[in-house]
Amino acid sequence: MDIYERTPHYYETDQMRIVHHSNYIRWFEEARIHHLESIGIRFAELEAQGLVCPVLTVQAEYKQMVRFGDTVAIRTTLNFYNGLRYGYAYEVTDAGSGVLCCKGTSVHCFLKTDGSILRVKRERPDLDAMLRREYENDNREYNLQQD
Repeated sequence: MDIYERTPHYYETDQMRIVHHSNYIRWFEEARIHHLESIGIRFAELEAQGLVCPVLTVQAEYKQMVRFGDTVAIRTTLNFYNGLRYGYAYEVTDAGSGVLCCKGTSVHCFLKTDGSILRVKRERPDLDAMLRREYENDNREYNLQQD
């Protein structure tokens, strides 16, 4: 589990100075990349090694408006990993009040640049070990918070 903070840019808002809904999906990506890099998985290195991680699904549920000038905290949890695909859960909260503004999920896979599926456990045991360890840690933390 990781917390990523950011302040919306003016260009991310509409005429009412409210963050446009499409930007939350971009924020999910920023937070996901931040989380993976915090556990030692660097996207630039993966891409240099011929791996890509496309989005298979993404979902967002909007709860409260975020406005220009607010600061948000995005809690990112690796909530799914099976050796082929991985998924994240996101909670975007107001950094000051803790009010939930948006929550969502995304699912991804690992592909080689030729488009073939990377079987992470077999072909990249180092990457598999990092993801399994983080998945176990994130879900243990999540379950503790729910008790």
